[in-house]
Amino acid sequence: MLDKLRLFLVVLEEGSLRRAAERLRISQSAITRQLQLLEHDLGGRVLERTSAGVRPTSGGHALAENAKNLLADYDSTMAEVRRLVRGESDRLRIGYVATAVQEYLGPALAALRRAYPKIKVKMLDLTPAEQIIALRKGEIDVALTHQGVDLLSRDFYTHKLATVPTVVVLPISHPLAAQRQISISELKGESFVRAPDDVAPGYNQKVIQFCRKFGKFSPRFANIGRAGSLEEGLTLAANEEIISMHPAFISHLRIPNVVMVPIADAGATWDLFVVWQRGKTTGPLRALLDALSLKTAER
Repeated sequence: MLDKLRLFLVVLEEGSLRRAAERLRISQSAITRQLQLLEHDLGGRVLERTSAGVRPTSGGHALAENAKNLLADYDSTMAEVRRLVRGESDRLRIGYVATAVQEYLGPALAALRRAYPKIKVKMLDLTPAEQIIALRKGEIDVALTHQGVDLLSRDFYTHKLATVPTVVVLPISHPLAAQRQISISELKGESFVRAPDDVAPGYNQKVIQFCRKFGKFSPRFANIGRAGSLEEGLTLAANEEIISMHPAFISHLRIPNVVMVPIADAGATWDLFVVWQRGKTTGPLRALLDALSLKTAER
C-alpha cells in the first residue's frame, strides 16, 4: 500500500501517467495497474483523465493530503529505527526523579553535550511508577530511579549508580527535629507516610524493612492524600505531623516548616539505578552511562 501511495503522489506531481512512468522508469501500463489496485482497495476513483493528463477526484485530494503525512511519519520512524539498530541516534529521552538530577544527572548531561553537541535531549520528570510505564512503552530510552528496579531488571539493563544514606523528614516542631542524627528505633510510635503503589512502587515495603531491621518495630502508616509533587507531599505530611524516610539526595530541597535529619543506622540505605532499553546501545546513551559511572566512581 505504501508503494502505491508513493506512486499516486508522483502521478499527481507530474500530472501525467507518461511523465510519471518516465520519472519512475517503469512502464505506463505498470502504473495503471497499481493505480487500479489502489482504487480497488479504497473502493472508488482517486484520479480522472483529462485531455491534459490526469487530476485528482475529491477523494484523491483527501488521499493526497493524508498520504503525505502518513508517508512522512513512516519515513521518519523508519529512519529513527535504522539509526537505533545501527547504534546511532540524534536524540535521547530521559526519565528521572527530580531530586536526583542536581547531584547525578546534571554533571553527566554536561559531559554528554560536550561529546555530542548536536544531541537533542528530552527530559521527563516522572515518578518511579511513571518511569516503569514509559520504559515499557518505549517512550523513554533511559531512567534514573531508586524504586521499582526489581520490576524492571528482567526486561531492561540496570546499573547501580550509588548507595545513598537515609534522612527522616519531620515537622519543624517535632521533638527530634533539633538532633544531628536519629536512630530508627527512636521513631517507634510515629505515623509514617503511606505512598501510593502506583506512584512509588516498593516505598512502603522499604520503610517496613528499615523499621523492622533497625528499629525492631512495625511502622504505623497514615494516608495524606495524593500530592502533585514530593515537596507538596512532604508539606502535607508535616501539617499532619506525619514523618517519612527518603534517600539523602532529597536534602537540597528547602521546604517551609520541614527539617531533614540523617538516619544514624548505617545499613539503612537506598540504591540509585540507571535503567535503559535492551538492544544495541547508541553512542549518546553510552556516553551518558559512562559519565554517570564516572560520577559514581568519584564519590
